[in-house]
Amino acid sequence: MVEQRFGEITLISALITLAVVILITTAGVFFVKNYQGNPRSVFQIKKQTFLASVFNNPEEYKDVFSKLKNPAQEANADAGIISHHFLAKQLIADFYNRIGSDKILTVFLVSPDHYNNYFKPETIAYTSYLDWTTPFGQLQTDCNSVKSLLDNGGVETKDSVLGLEHGIYVEIPFVKKFFPNAKIVPLVLRNNLPYADFLDLGREIKKISHNSSILIVSSDFSHDSSVEEAKANDKKSTDALDNLNADDINQVTNDCKQCLATLRGFLTGNQDNFTIVDNKNSFDVSGEDENSVTSYVSGYYAKKDYAQILFVGDLMFDRGIRYYAKNNGGNEFIFDKISPLLSDNDLVVANLEGPITDNKSISSGTIPGSIDNYFFTFDPSLAGTLFMENIRLVDLGNNHILNFGQEGLNSTEKYLSGANVDYFGEPGGEKSAVEDIGGIKIAFVSYNEFSGNDIGDEQKATINEIKKIKSESDIVVVFSHWGVEYSLTPTDGQEELARQFIDAGSDLVVGAHPHVIEGPGGVPEVYNGKRIYYSLGNFIFDQYFNENVRNGLGLTVKIDKTTKQLDFSEENFYLQSGGQTIEKSGKK
Repeated sequence: MVEQRFGEITLISALITLAVVILITTAGVFFVKNYQGNPRSVFQIKKQTFLASVFNNPEEYKDVFSKLKNPAQEANADAGIISHHFLAKQLIADFYNRIGSDKILTVFLVSPDHYNNYFKPETIAYTSYLDWTTPFGQLQTDCNSVKSLLDNGGVETKDSVLGLEHGIYVEIPFVKKFFPNAKIVPLVLRNNLPYADFLDLGREIKKISHNSSILIVSSDFSHDSSVEEAKANDKKSTDALDNLNADDINQVTNDCKQCLATLRGFLTGNQDNFTIVDNKNSFDVSGEDENSVTSYVSGYYAKKDYAQILFVGDLMFDRGIRYYAKNNGGNEFIFDKISPLLSDNDLVVANLEGPITDNKSISSGTIPGSIDNYFFTFDPSLAGTLFMENIRLVDLGNNHILNFGQEGLNSTEKYLSGANVDYFGEPGGEKSAVEDIGGIKIAFVSYNEFSGNDIGDEQKATINEIKKIKSESDIVVVFSHWGVEYSLTPTDGQEELARQFIDAGSDLVVGAHPHVIEGPGGVPEVYNGKRIYYSLGNFIFDQYFNENVRNGLGLTVKIDKTTKQLDFSEENFYLQSGGQTIEKSGKK
């Protein structure tokens, strides 16, 4: 296993630290046995002994923390799920960076029992009164919450179990780093009891918690699977986590179903949305053992009474963008300045202006204006980058998606599906897709003026699709690829067709293709109370020859869960020479 080999690399330091942990936890057991039933004495013991992570060297964290980006805003999470494989420490750091807050005062951390410890018949979890030493300062235990759980029954203290459980000690330094004012309540759960016991435990944790608390599930997902099997399992798992209930727990492939039951109990009564932060596997991290991987899903639950979608324009990753990405460490460089903005949405939707294939680039290094300069193909790594950057739905209905023919389209669909990025509008395929965000069903319909079909037939097919899907969804959005390149105003035909789309049932029309922001007077048109954005312009593109092509628009749409009313705000993007897109100014 990759994780085992990774552990061998740090074997000496791990063994030394482990020996210290064993001595400490053994001492803790001795003290607690001698002072059992006397909380005051237990608190005195806490001053004399502590627990520690095996990974307690601050040098082991410098490389991951240096890569973190400041989130656009606090997630205000109620609960979260994260890996406990230190191999995935970058993914772990990204997760805690996303949900961390100095306002959190108690972290309830639940882990599976990896070592089949002995539990008394009436015991479902072990915890500890002992504090933890970390590279970032001492992490105190919330003794009052621990005592409340003990008094309620079913939970007992066993320091040695906590100290030796990697589902706990891997997380401890990150908890201290990203929740600097919090105390910890660690719990190792028994693996062989009915879910009902842990639903009750979650509800009990909820009772004793306060508004400044969070529950974190320490869990890994697919084990000993091939990369493809892990991706398929993770897709089913994340779908189940979206609306987690007791019946969905068995749909999740992870190492702690009891942890999920505890989570479900804790979230009872909450109207929380699940936001995925990342989904990788050990092969993605190490490049080893692609036929025997452990997969990692990280995400959090937060209360929201609305769904939030960001629409962006044309996304092209060939020619100059390919060059800048390759020479600056990868695709992530291109998104570096706007990544926090993208992550602050339930979904980001873009026009994918070309296929994803294994083919060598034809357009790279060609003369602008030449035929080859307009034949695009994007590196397969882009699919994973799109998922990471929260661009998890793309429109394939455009004039470049067939640059490498049907084979290129098939390749694109394969790579997108493998990265859990949804798509719609593929030529000859589905014109639409429906996404469920927090119980709101949002339909996305593609109109492609350049599909190769008779334009009248294409328009009729789009209108019929709008009418059909209207009855299956709460909101309908038409994403149109149309118009005249570099024109700042829409054609009469665009205006007429957009109004027909709205008359057919569309709630919003968004456009792409002109590579400039397009609209009457540069602002959206409002028709029968519905907005029309004829073109959002470029989002990621290597066009810098005038200010019109360098300025793009992002459209943020908030959809009220109860009324389904739409609220709009706009982001201004700017394409910098060198490949990066930046946020030009705040919301309008």
